Amino acid sequence: MRQSQSEGDMAGSQTSIRRWTTKQVARWLREEGFCDYVDLLCNKHRLDGLSLLTLSEYDLRSPPLELQVLGDIKRLMVSLRRLQKQHADVLEELGLTCEGHSPLGGGGGGGGSSDWLCNGDTGRDYEGPSGNGGGSEHQYHQCHQYSNGKHKQQGRRLDPEYWKTVVSSVYVMFVFGFTSFVMVIVHERVPDMRTYPPLPDIFLDSVPRIPWAFAMAEACGVILCNIWLVVLLLHKHRSILLRRLCSLMGTVFMLRCVTMFVTSLSVPGQHLQCSGKIYGDMWAKLHRAVAIWSGFGMSLTGVHTCGDYMFSGHTVVLTMLNFFVTEYTPRNWNFIHTLSWVLNLFGIFFILAAHEHYSIDVFIAFYITTRLFLYYHTLANTRAYQQSRRARIWFPMFSFFECNVNGPVPNEYCWPFTKPTFMKSTVALTAASVLAGNFYSLSVSCLLYSGKMAVPPSYGDLGKSAKDIFNKGYGFGLVKLDVKTKSANGVEFKTAGSSNTDTSKVNGNLETKYKWSEYGLTFTEKWNTDNTLGTEITVEDQITKGLKLTFDTTFSPNTGKKSGKVKTAYKREYVNLGCDVDFDFAGPTIHGAAVVGYEGWLAGYQMSFDTAKSKMTQNNFAVGYKTGDFQLHTNVNDGSEFGGSIYQKVSDKLETAVNLAWTAGNNSTRFGIAAKYQLDSSASLSAKVNNASLVGVGYTQTLRPGVKLTLSALVDGKNINAGGHKLGLGLELEA
Repeated sequence: MRQSQSEGDMAGSQTSIRRWTTKQVARWLREEGFCDYVDLLCNKHRLDGLSLLTLSEYDLRSPPLELQVLGDIKRLMVSLRRLQKQHADVLEELGLTCEGHSPLGGGGGGGGSSDWLCNGDTGRDYEGPSGNGGGSEHQYHQCHQYSNGKHKQQGRRLDPEYWKTVVSSVYVMFVFGFTSFVMVIVHERVPDMRTYPPLPDIFLDSVPRIPWAFAMAEACGVILCNIWLVVLLLHKHRSILLRRLCSLMGTVFMLRCVTMFVTSLSVPGQHLQCSGKIYGDMWAKLHRAVAIWSGFGMSLTGVHTCGDYMFSGHTVVLTMLNFFVTEYTPRNWNFIHTLSWVLNLFGIFFILAAHEHYSIDVFIAFYITTRLFLYYHTLANTRAYQQSRRARIWFPMFSFFECNVNGPVPNEYCWPFTKPTFMKSTVALTAASVLAGNFYSLSVSCLLYSGKMAVPPSYGDLGKSAKDIFNKGYGFGLVKLDVKTKSANGVEFKTAGSSNTDTSKVNGNLETKYKWSEYGLTFTEKWNTDNTLGTEITVEDQITKGLKLTFDTTFSPNTGKKSGKVKTAYKREYVNLGCDVDFDFAGPTIHGAAVVGYEGWLAGYQMSFDTAKSKMTQNNFAVGYKTGDFQLHTNVNDGSEFGGSIYQKVSDKLETAVNLAWTAGNNSTRFGIAAKYQLDSSASLSAKVNNASLVGVGYTQTLRPGVKLTLSALVDGKNINAGGHKLGLGLELEA
């Protein structure tokens, strides 16, 4: 075989093959050493560039070509494979792949008929290499390995088939509605607690009931659901993932309808106030079913049911979400996988600890959910039954949803929305008009900014620049002294004291901190004049990069009161997560926050859940935009308080901020403007005013390195002659 420079020039251009005529194909065949087949392929069958590119070994062996020399077939296929690899993008545009666009398996001798896929394409079930060499195409596949261990064949397309996703969504919603109706029926048939006491159960008999545990189990499910929604939103093949979740969830819950309908177990605990309820006519039953369906069957939404014990629906949801999160995130995302499993297992424990289900209910739910998930994905990933007649009979839903999914779904991620350029322009123009023309550079910075945000700030730090302009450099009505120092062995000492000029009350605190950098540990001890002792241990970037764990305890010797808190924070590109748990004997309180960022745009959510009261105590949302010298922040707290702030760095010396807040119900509006001007390298002047005519002024002067003096004054503009104005003095020492 001989290669020539002209062949390289021809095949090297990925666009020229589209315009190849039969003469250029003949030239390529001669250069590859296949002169004997020029007349057959080019003159008789008129192969041009695109038809040559799609030629397969099956075509060479089958009519009308029927080449007889095995060596020529193999050598021609090697040359064709090389050509297809060079023009993989052309094949992809044609909806084909460079490794197997033609039928495999039985294509060696022309025997056997090809199966038709549900989208109208023809294909064959691959049965492995045959004696006539039909398996060589399979062995030639080029693969790319992802970080989750999956392999994606180059050029393969995964059709999202949105209409099938809609069908699966309708299916799961119908199943949930039907399940709600069955729950109403089984509630009417619940056995009388006086006649049928709780059944013996090793776990329930050994572990005392925890009243708030079931609320904690549902909180674990809510957190898992939010994690899954983020993964689903950012996954490139989100339509396939949602379709699989809906089909599996609907099938498991349909099976649950059957099991809880045919067998009614006695109530697992005496604390459950369950009795047969007669809802009257069919309309009353439907009304109750709609109430259960709209509340997702959760006690957090006020839904309480009885009789639906075999098997646990809460365990199904926890386990299914856990498996989907771990399956469709890369294997090196250890923190997400660990968190998902912890939430799953703790959720199951809390279900049992609340005595809401028997142990067998939870075990069967976990087993059925995991087996069905694994069987489904094993069949989908191996494509063993997708086009077979047996699959259509025994797994009709699987065959319908998965017939066009070619192998494992790779874990690829992309931003689901287009770049909101027009929104950036709107923000720039609005801010420029609000700040009266001095912020012309704002619009320029917004329109030109295109850098990606590495790690977004935490929820508490959203709009921090504007908050600092309003809060730092002031100390109205206080005389403060702050002292910071560091010993030779690395122990940091921080002492602060303040005296209130109005009440003459003196407060002080002492803090020591030691960092063990080798192990990422930080030890902090605190004491204040209220005689409260605090200990804080922080572990950062040890379990996984970006993860910070903090264990915080406080003790008051005077009252004997103790408290504990576990804080977790995880940050990486585009996401910043936080979850804190305040431990209390009445029931812990969970605080959660999440912030996502992309190209300067920020969106955050913050919540607090009191397990003792089984209700949300905080529910906040925030949206913002951030560049180097401009920040916009808006927030909604508990659906009643609306706020926003704008920060602008006009120049190297001047920073400005605007703050606006409005509270629904009492129509209370607050508005403020603040600015900070750097006089020189050691002095700065701050000023602010709000709609209550309170004017604040602050002056900060660095007297020498490590010594800073702050003077501040607050003047009531409405009552200048009446007094009540406040002065402040602050001194900071650092050595």
